[in-house]
Amino acid sequence: MTHENRPTDLMDFPGAAALERAGRTEPLDPAVQARAHALIRDAITADAAPARVLRPRFGRRRVFALAAAVAAIAVGAAIVPVTDLGGDGPAASASASEVFTAMADITLSDVANGQTITGAVNAQKLTEAYWKTTIRTWVEGDKAHTDDTYLARDKVVIKTQSGRTVIKENPNGASWPVGAGQVAWDDLYTLPTRPDALRRALAAGAKGSAAEQTVRQAGDLLTDAPVSPKLRAALYRVLAATPGAVVKEGVKDGTGRTGTQISWKWKEKWPVHSDHNPNWIVQPSTGRLLERNMEPGSKPGHISQRDTYLFAGPAKTTG
Repeated sequence: MTHENRPTDLMDFPGAAALERAGRTEPLDPAVQARAHALIRDAITADAAPARVLRPRFGRRRVFALAAAVAAIAVGAAIVPVTDLGGDGPAASASASEVFTAMADITLSDVANGQTITGAVNAQKLTEAYWKTTIRTWVEGDKAHTDDTYLARDKVVIKTQSGRTVIKENPNGASWPVGAGQVAWDDLYTLPTRPDALRRALAAGAKGSAAEQTVRQAGDLLTDAPVSPKLRAALYRVLAATPGAVVKEGVKDGTGRTGTQISWKWKEKWPVHSDHNPNWIVQPSTGRLLERNMEPGSKPGHISQRDTYLFAGPAKTTG
């Protein structure tokens, strides 16, 4: 995106000098840097909108806020605080909302261009026999291992790194929690793709935090279920408006890929007590979910388990 006027100096705001003196870190992920600069250009463009636009998306105060975020990224990994906008706990920070919205946009954009970022089919309903995921799993105290999992409607086939093939029959059929119930494989396509309706479905019957139930169920669908790109994009939009998110840029997953970490820390433990909080590492420039990891509530910043996603998509066979 371009602008008619000369670019605004992004370091021209109170506190910039202190940030510049904070030192240097490893080079920033180019995708993150490009996203940050794009946000600034969008803000400047919105400020330059014609006078008839009564409520521009960004005001001058918003430009300064974005400039501060870019400056913080320039000298290190920026942690964007949660902003309390009322409702069920603190609202997702503006950056968390922007990250998930960007992922939704690129998911649908790739489909429109005949591409699919995770190998997911363009059709609303998956017809292939299996949903394949390649996951590198690490649990504290054990060695990491990478396995291929082939999920079918009535069984799971796991091909381990050691060469073993494990088959687990599931006569009740594959299903995923949605609200207070379960949704079977062939009923996934019936889930609403309007974000407000999908949110209501995920939050239905919550006995604790509706926001936490929404995040957990959305995460299970995004990582383990054969959802269509349209439903995947809707899930991202639901998460964009879900409260409680904290964003940290420039975080590496278990294989060294750099992405954006999105974390939730819950006061209520749903549905049973669990002293672990989830961190997601995503790649906004591609729409990929790179990793889900966990940290004990009693040890902030200490990762105890990682599931790093190397592939997710349909497969005709397990060969």
